[in-house]
Amino acid sequence: MEFTYENVVKWFNDYFDAFNKNEGNPETVQYMRKYFTPDLEFWSYNMHDEKRPANLEGLLSAMEHPGFREVFTPQYYVVDERQKVVIAQLQLQFTEKLTGTVFPPKQASAHYHLVQDENKDLKIKKILYFTEAASPDEPSIVDRMRKYREEQANR
Repeated sequence: MEFTYENVVKWFNDYFDAFNKNEGNPETVQYMRKYFTPDLEFWSYNMHDEKRPANLEGLLSAMEHPGFREVFTPQYYVVDERQKVVIAQLQLQFTEKLTGTVFPPKQASAHYHLVQDENKDLKIKKILYFTEAASPDEPSIVDRMRKYREEQANR
């Protein structure tokens, strides 16, 4: 694939469509593996208790959200063709599956550092990820996710 604005935007639209279809479930999250290099670095600046950078397995695990549905909607892209970096401004929306609770949408910014493999296919090598903080009166999505993970582990 030629690294042009149009091609890169199409590739990222496909990536986010695949993410929205495959997130959450540990089995389907594995389909996302094809978008990344094996030595991926994922730098998340949201969670206080995560190891930085996470590797590919850590990122795929972070895409698993027991009890929740997560949807990313790209708002716009900034494409630096020379450095092969794409910044995606995203709207992030969580819904709790059991209760149907829809959490307030958040803004997120992801900086994707790209490479092309031997077939000239794009791969994400590094991600810097930032998310808008929740307001103090919002219920904690993280606490609820931990509860679902614990319940799932005890089954």
